[in-house]
Amino acid sequence: MRAIAAGVTDVGKERDHNEDRFVLLPEFEVFVVADGMGGHQCGEVASRMATTTIAQYFREHREQRGNGGISDVLRESLVEANQRIHRRAVHSHVHRGMGTTVVAAAFHRQEEKLYIAHAGDSRAYRMRSGAFEQLTRDHSLVEEALRTRPDITASELAYLPGNVITRALGVEPTVEIDVTVAKVKIGDLFLLCSDGLHGFVPDERIREIITGTPVLTNACGDLVAEANKNGGGDNITAVLVRIEEQDEPWAVAGAVPPGPRQVATKGSDVHVGRNDGGKDNARAQLEADDTARLAAVTDPDAVLMGVEDTDAGES
Repeated sequence: MRAIAAGVTDVGKERDHNEDRFVLLPEFEVFVVADGMGGHQCGEVASRMATTTIAQYFREHREQRGNGGISDVLRESLVEANQRIHRRAVHSHVHRGMGTTVVAAAFHRQEEKLYIAHAGDSRAYRMRSGAFEQLTRDHSLVEEALRTRPDITASELAYLPGNVITRALGVEPTVEIDVTVAKVKIGDLFLLCSDGLHGFVPDERIREIITGTPVLTNACGDLVAEANKNGGGDNITAVLVRIEEQDEPWAVAGAVPPGPRQVATKGSDVHVGRNDGGKDNARAQLEADDTARLAAVTDPDAVLMGVEDTDAGES
């Protein structure tokens, strides 16, 4: 088996900057979505630090990952990101109070499992044989109320603020990370997204879009477009991961892919040899807005691309 992925992030209709970030790491089959909070110059710093720290952690612990410790590496990478973000927030007046939600997935080929770690209300879903299932539980005030009081009424829930989260990276010195393990099958499709998507597009409509759009890059774009059509009141990020039959010579996760690693930037066209829909000489058109709408596809048959911020320094 192998995992291929695509992702899109968009500023939405009401925000003037994008605090969402995502990263695709094809060499480790690791995929991350982070939704920053704290306002301009804070939320986007926190989400950038989270995605970059997780990427760096996997590169530095590739041996531990290969020895079957992927669950530990995944959890530890989020813990490390939490510590870095919190340290920056404590020592920088400008960044005080910043934080970020995160959902990260790591595919283990030998175990045929996808490990999912998260904190906050960024979500992971699985589509299998037409059934669409949420795999993570939001760390939010509303979800905590539902969990502790299953009999709570809709009118009582209406009094609770829907945008209050109870867990995130960087807010406290330590954070509890939930890890979910999903046994995978060929054809499984996983969605990682920020609340700018799931808060504006009902689950059933998400299912319809990804069912009807087999090319992952197109499906991500359609999901973002639907959220914008429904108001676009928040930044929107969607990453889709599909499990496929293994295709040689990509037999070993962790191998460095051939060709250049490219960063998709504002207003650029990215040409790949084959896209995730299997068409030759595909062209991924990246639309531009004021904050750069980023898109990437990781396909072992093409020139691999990762969207990744490298500025995660703490100075």
